[in-house]
Amino acid sequence: MKVTIKPGILTWARERNHLSVEELAEKLKREPDEIRQWESGGDRPPYTVLEALSYSHLHVPLAVFFFPTPPDIDDPATKFRRISGYEISRLSGDTIWKMRLGEAYQESLAELVQEKPRRRIFREIHLAGQPVELVAGQARDFLGVLLETQILFRDNEAAFKYWRHALEEAGIYTFKDSFKDKHISGFCLLDDEYPIVFINNSTAHARQTFTLIHELGHILFGVHGVTDVDESYFKHMLMHDRNLEIICNRFAAELLVPSDSFANDISYFRHDDPDSIERIARKYSVSREVILRRLLDSNVISEQYYQTKAAKWNREYLRQGERSGGNYYLTRLAYLGEGYTRLAYANYVTGRISMEELASHLRVKASHIEKLANFLR
Repeated sequence: MKVTIKPGILTWARERNHLSVEELAEKLKREPDEIRQWESGGDRPPYTVLEALSYSHLHVPLAVFFFPTPPDIDDPATKFRRISGYEISRLSGDTIWKMRLGEAYQESLAELVQEKPRRRIFREIHLAGQPVELVAGQARDFLGVLLETQILFRDNEAAFKYWRHALEEAGIYTFKDSFKDKHISGFCLLDDEYPIVFINNSTAHARQTFTLIHELGHILFGVHGVTDVDESYFKHMLMHDRNLEIICNRFAAELLVPSDSFANDISYFRHDDPDSIERIARKYSVSREVILRRLLDSNVISEQYYQTKAAKWNREYLRQGERSGGNYYLTRLAYLGEGYTRLAYANYVTGRISMEELASHLRVKASHIEKLANFLR
C-alpha cells in the first residue's frame, strides 16, 4: 500500500542522518531515482518502506512522515560543540545514526528502569578540577573492581565484560555496534538520569575497555565525548578541550593500571624488547597503548617514543579488516549488553510491556525474541 507524505519530510529525515540519496537507496535496496521521486512528490512510497525508514534507517517516529513540516529536532552532532569542526566533518552518516540509536536507548532506559541504583557514580564523583590519581582511585573503589580480581581475568574479553557490568551497577549502560568510521573508538551521551557509552565493536576488546573508561572520564567531567583511535585529532582542538582529552586519557590509564601497582612493573620494560609492553599489558588485561601511556606518565619513555609507537600500532589497527560473521543472537547480546537485555525482558515478563514493545526496545524482530532469550545465561 502506497501512502502520501509531505515531500520535504523525507528529505529532512535523510539529511539529518547525513545520508545521500544514493546511500539511502543502498540501505533500502532501491534505485536512487525512486528515492528522488518520493522526495519530490512525483511518487508515493509504500507503507512498509516508511516503517523501515522509521525503525531501521532514519530513526524518526513513523508519525513524523505525515507532519505538514519537519519537526524541530536537534542533530545529535550538535551535542559535541567542544569537538572541532574538523572532527565533526569526519563523522559519516553511519556514526550519526549510531548517535541517534544511543538516544533511542536512553529513551528506552527511561521507560524500562523502575528502580534506579541507590548510588550512581556520575552523581558522586567529579573529575573537573580534581587530581586525576585521586579521582581514579575513588572511581575504582566505587566500581568495586579489586586489582587482585583484575589480574585474574582470563582474557581481554572477560575484562571488558567485568568493567561493563561494574559501570551498569553504577548507573551507566554501555552499548556496542560495528562502526563504518574505523577511526572512531566510541562516544558517550550525557543525561541527568541515563548517561550511556557507545563503543565500536570493530576494535579489539582491550581497546574497548580503554574506550569505556575514557568515556567514563567524559561523563565524570560532565561533557559529551567522541573518541578517536589515536590522538591526531588533538591538534585540531582548542587548548582547553585538548587538555580535557589528555586528562581523560590519564584518568583511564590510572584507573586501569594504578600507579602504585605499575611502579613494580616498570623494571620489566625494555626499550630494545617490544614484547615487554605486551607482557605488562596482559597482566592488567589492557591494551599496549595503556601501558605506553603509563610509561610516558612515569617519565620512562619520551614523548617521541610514545608518539612513534602509538602511531605504528594505530596504523596496524586501521589496516585490519572488519570482523564479520558469528552467531546473530550472541552478537545482539554483545551489542545490547546482558544487563540491558535482562532489564527489557523483565519488563515483558511482568506485563509492563508487550512483545512488540520488547522487540522495539531490543531492536530485533519479534520472531527473534524467544531465541534471543535462550542465549541469556
